[in-house]
Amino acid sequence: MQQSGSERWFSRWRRRNTTAWGSWLDDQEILLAALSWQQSGSARVLMFEHLRAPSNLPDAAARDDWLVSILRRSGEHLPARQRTMALALRDGRFCHGRLHWSGPVEASVLEVEVQLEAAAALGVAPALVGFDFEVQALPDTATVQVDWVACLREELHRWQGHARSAGWRLPVVEPEHQAARRAAMCLRGDPLQLWAVSAQDWQFSLNAEREIAEQDWRQLQASAMWGPLVACGAALGALR
Repeated sequence: MQQSGSERWFSRWRRRNTTAWGSWLDDQEILLAALSWQQSGSARVLMFEHLRAPSNLPDAAARDDWLVSILRRSGEHLPARQRTMALALRDGRFCHGRLHWSGPVEASVLEVEVQLEAAAALGVAPALVGFDFEVQALPDTATVQVDWVACLREELHRWQGHARSAGWRLPVVEPEHQAARRAAMCLRGDPLQLWAVSAQDWQFSLNAEREIAEQDWRQLQASAMWGPLVACGAALGALR
């Protein structure tokens, strides 16, 4: 007995428990990627889609409605437990910073310091800031380097509201460069050859397979591969 396309789609996803979705959203377009871990130990792209907003949308509210409709359509055949998505946004929506810290390396202490730094950079009260940070030890010193990224909580709540109204959970929101770097470093195979093939054929390892030189990084940012790397990197981050 043959199955309909929607039934095949649903049964294919129902059998997999190690999948994650990633998206790169902008006012004018949306890129969606779904990744799944394979028995070989790599993560394979199950689905990749790039959609552009209709040119006749009159305002931001109409664009938001369009984004919600795309997200709702993409998840309508998935069980509720699999409708979880990681989101990457353009770097311009975030504020970035770095501090060197020689005090106690405790998460609670660093959270306060980062929140205060981010609030000062954004010019708002600390309670209005959403933020994340990464700590890196510096050689031959007791000081650590703390790289942080932040945006207004209002912005986070806006995107979480869009996802919720479309039936998705949105536990992760990150800058595009963070997601793209993750994907570029973990992409399996020869990158010079892989850039020339469809993102649908990409596979990723759990750990980084290469470093990205600054010159190569700038070229990637200006290439057509940037968006697919961002969407896949967001999904990969949700799998790790």
